Amino acid sequence: MITGILLLVGLLVLILVGVPVSYAFLATAAVYLLFVLELPVVTVAQRVGTGADSFALTAIPLFLLAGSLMNAGGITRRLINFANLLVGWLPGGLGAVNIAVSVFFAGISGSAVADASAVGKAMIPGMVQQGYPRSFAAGVTAGSSIVGPIIPPSIPIIVYGLASGLPIGALFLAGVFPGLLFGLVILIMTVLISLRRGYPRMHRITWSHALTATRDAIAALIMPLIIVLGIVSGIFTATESAAIAAFYALLLAAVFYRELNWRDIPKVFLETAVLSAAILFIIALASAFGWVLIRSGFPQVLSGALANSGLGVVGVLLLINLALLVFGMFMESNAAILVFTPLLLPIAAALDIDPIHLGIIIVFNLMMGLLTPPVGMCLFVTSSIARLPVMTVARAAWPYLASAVVTLIVITYWPPLTTWLPSQF
Repeated sequence: MITGILLLVGLLVLILVGVPVSYAFLATAAVYLLFVLELPVVTVAQRVGTGADSFALTAIPLFLLAGSLMNAGGITRRLINFANLLVGWLPGGLGAVNIAVSVFFAGISGSAVADASAVGKAMIPGMVQQGYPRSFAAGVTAGSSIVGPIIPPSIPIIVYGLASGLPIGALFLAGVFPGLLFGLVILIMTVLISLRRGYPRMHRITWSHALTATRDAIAALIMPLIIVLGIVSGIFTATESAAIAAFYALLLAAVFYRELNWRDIPKVFLETAVLSAAILFIIALASAFGWVLIRSGFPQVLSGALANSGLGVVGVLLLINLALLVFGMFMESNAAILVFTPLLLPIAAALDIDPIHLGIIIVFNLMMGLLTPPVGMCLFVTSSIARLPVMTVARAAWPYLASAVVTLIVITYWPPLTTWLPSQF
């Protein structure tokens, strides 16, 4: 128990003093392996290698590649046109369009940062040109981007499935309704803000433009259905679905839309490789830390203590949410999933909490960390695009962070929102 606490405290101290998260994981895991278990140095490398030695992790670069190919092929512009057809007539038209595009893009990329970058580059300049405040444009983009990892396909959900051993198809289905609910809540928030500030609506488009927008977008919107239904029906695994998604995206961008130049493909592959390497490096080191945490016996002791604390399911879930929100402010989300999953699964089992429900709670909490300083990546991405200070964007995103808290409460205390759809397959 004491060893586990010291591991977590040491990790947090290293992160707070500015050590990169990946190296903080490596340092704490190495100290435990070398000085507590007194194992040879090669064991450290073995544990790190084991953390990345999973066929399921191959899905991460493939889903990232699919999103990059779609974006390079002009899909973002087509999704904007389709979203304008659906919600552009609402008060604050472009703000509502921004949110709808993020929901659509969530079914393609599986990454909040990719969502913030792609949608931000397409929407923020246009919103500013139409007279929207630069801070509002950046705030709504950052706030809506965190829906990306909730709606399938989702990289954090894949990581949770790897850490928990749960079927990824069921976890994908569990994220559908929470993601759509959050999209609806922030859409309502945007409309209310727009009514108060007098932001304009978009002009209604003609039937011919509506048909064109629908035709152009429908091919891309089919992709998440292929992924989820293929996994759930057992036709292919999550990794195979990622490969199919990447191939489908390549055909769509290069052949159907004819906007992806073959000379641009090496650049897309290189960008995907760099991002994938960064994510997988953190996952490997976080897996090593998670392993030593389990070896310390801390998760078992903690689950027993909470199960016998008298707090009940409501109180324990509240504590879990608070802890995840705090750690999500400082830790990379995929790494945090690998750290907290072995801690929280025994607690969930002791209190009869559905592990699929727990997974969506964990992922949603940690996505909220992307909207909070000091390491909120979506804030940094959108502030860079909007050319604003990070704290200015953070203040503009507060209404969406509050909306996320409301959605989190519903997700936490209404389990059927996450468990009903997986139970139907």
